[in-house]
Amino acid sequence: MTYITNVAFRTPTPFPTYILFFPMNYIKKCWLKRWFRRTTWTTAILTVLIAMGYAFVNAIGAQHWRETQAMLKAEGETIDFRELMNEPIPENENFCAIPLLKNIAVVVDNHEQPESPEDKRKHLNSIKLPTPAKGVPTPQLAKADAGILTDFESWAHFLRNDASFHLPEDTGDAARDLLAGLAKDDAIVQELAAGLNRPKSQWTPEWKTRKIPEFHISIEQPHYSIMSGLVKAMALRLAVTTRVGDTAKAHETVRIMARLAQAHLNDPTLYGLIVGSSQVSRINSGIWEICASHLGTPEILGNLESELRNLDLKGFTLRALRSELATGVAAMQYAKQRPEKMRTMTEGETSDDGWFNHLYERSLPSGFFDANAAVLAESEFKFLIKPLREHGWMALQRSSKQLFQELAAMKITVENCSFIFLRAIAPMIIGSINKLIHTQAMLNQSIVACALERHWRKTGHYPDSLDAVGLADGQPLPLDPINDKPMGYSVSSNGRYSLWSIGFDGEDQGGHRNLSEREPVSLPFDAETYSGDWVWNFPFE
Repeated sequence: MTYITNVAFRTPTPFPTYILFFPMNYIKKCWLKRWFRRTTWTTAILTVLIAMGYAFVNAIGAQHWRETQAMLKAEGETIDFRELMNEPIPENENFCAIPLLKNIAVVVDNHEQPESPEDKRKHLNSIKLPTPAKGVPTPQLAKADAGILTDFESWAHFLRNDASFHLPEDTGDAARDLLAGLAKDDAIVQELAAGLNRPKSQWTPEWKTRKIPEFHISIEQPHYSIMSGLVKAMALRLAVTTRVGDTAKAHETVRIMARLAQAHLNDPTLYGLIVGSSQVSRINSGIWEICASHLGTPEILGNLESELRNLDLKGFTLRALRSELATGVAAMQYAKQRPEKMRTMTEGETSDDGWFNHLYERSLPSGFFDANAAVLAESEFKFLIKPLREHGWMALQRSSKQLFQELAAMKITVENCSFIFLRAIAPMIIGSINKLIHTQAMLNQSIVACALERHWRKTGHYPDSLDAVGLADGQPLPLDPINDKPMGYSVSSNGRYSLWSIGFDGEDQGGHRNLSEREPVSLPFDAETYSGDWVWNFPFE
């Protein structure tokens, strides 16, 4: 009994004690070894240096970004994406608010609901032209810059052989056969034409009222591809109605195309600008065919001038560049909070998603993102926005070329890590600039051509000089965007005329068109290789 009592009340030795002291004893023994002391000190020093490096990068990046924001503010620029959006247009003034187009930009889940955006998109998609089979060339639409008219016979042959397009039997008049086949879409065209009394054009819902995702690059535009198909079909309709001499329908078609292009150009995105400008190119070629046919009264031609002048390509480009800057900055701030998104922005959705990439991205200091945002904003403002804003198209072309060359020559080093995002997106922007300048030149030529046709209608001949011509509202003719001087002009021996811009080489070659030998329907936009003028004439006569 005593034994039991003594055992029961014996004070035990604390069990955890030697567990706690064991590591300390082990460390003391290890500390006596030189390699352990060196490793420990090295690790401690590296940790401190890395922490100091992070702090330095964060401080420098944050300072750079603050200075850049102050510079942009002093220049009157903004990085707020919403501030760059147009105010909503009243529905009774907005072409895109007609029932057929209203809210067509909305992404919805319920595709089966009648009159839903998806239902409207499917309805409009029915107007597109068939897609050629593999290996079958697409028939040619007019190209004003190459001096090539629409090939009606090829179009009639192509559509007649397509089971989805019911073209009547060949009557020997390809244009009228095509017009009969296109009649299937007359109801849609008339719905569009009913909105032409609304003078402005902006997709609905307006951007000011949309919910913009934090990651701006992910904004969906489900109607863009459908609109591209629609405009191409309208371009063929314009060519056909012009060939058969239907002035009213040709004029109506141009106006519809101009409103659709304006809606795309009004979107505060670079993609909207690119799509809209490609549609402007189709309009230019349509106007060229109208002028070739002497189609339209002075009043109608004056109205076309007004429609074309509403396509303020320079203003739309400025806003798209500004929104691209704001979007890029927002993307960097988004990636700063979610580093794993950086690869999506620079490499796309198919980039490697392994554990090492995740570890690498998570280890990036916040100053890395601030520095990239600063470099992006500074470069886009200095090389793109400011030159166009203050000096015009050619200043933009020269400065964008300089930016491209500097980025191409730049080596990927630690010092240049703040240029990573700029290097990823700049080629897309710069690659569009030459085409935009060419489109502006052809647009200006379209406007001048309408004024020349008005003069021809009134006098029966073209003037000896552009000095004798003005716009219908009394304003002067638009200039050559390359040198900000009057377009080149001469009356041809056949009673027609040649109108030209001097092109990227900056030399007036008297209206010489330099077509590509390999692809004569195209003009090269590379400022380094193209020599020749951008010509508006009628070489087929």
